[in-house]
Amino acid sequence: MAVAERAARAAGLAEKTILGVIAGAAAAVGIVELVLLVPRIVGLVTDAEVTLLGVPLQRPVEAAFSSPAVVAATSGTVDLTVVGLPGGARAALVGAAVMGSLLSIGIAAVLVWLCLRVFIGRPFVRSAAWGIGAVAILVMVVGMVVPLLTGVANAEAAAALDLGELPPLLVGVDLAPIAWGFALAVVAAAFELGQRLQRDTDGLV
Repeated sequence: MAVAERAARAAGLAEKTILGVIAGAAAAVGIVELVLLVPRIVGLVTDAEVTLLGVPLQRPVEAAFSSPAVVAATSGTVDLTVVGLPGGARAALVGAAVMGSLLSIGIAAVLVWLCLRVFIGRPFVRSAAWGIGAVAILVMVVGMVVPLLTGVANAEAAAALDLGELPPLLVGVDLAPIAWGFALAVVAAAFELGQRLQRDTDGLV
């Protein structure tokens, strides 16, 4: 019996240690993301040169490789570092950066809170369900808005700088964030159900 009790205690200690590590790592990620967001925004607003990443091209360009095994290679996107980016494009890039960071910070915050609730043995609370639900909405909104803002920035740059190689407006559609959002919504519903069951159980004790 003593051996089983010691094993249970060791397992419990290991679980709490893992939870602490996960919570600490999530908190660190959220803080670093918040700290890095400020210089990122300042750079997008004030830097003379701004880099646009993964800008789609009107026509793919060919790339040369020295290996005879490479038959052909093309690229449909390019990273552009431009001078004189218009204010509309800068604003769209700032919005995309803020939205992306907000999602990372939100996920980190909810993860820390869930680790804390699991640590004290009461994970099924209304705040956990609401937090997961909020993250689900964030995932879907960010997944749709960030590509749109990026496309607006690319289109603004193409029009203002007369870059005929770029399409007027091209927005990539990725359904994965919507699927992830619905999956998180189901998890939030499960936590809400668990919260009700936990409340009923507490009432019977």
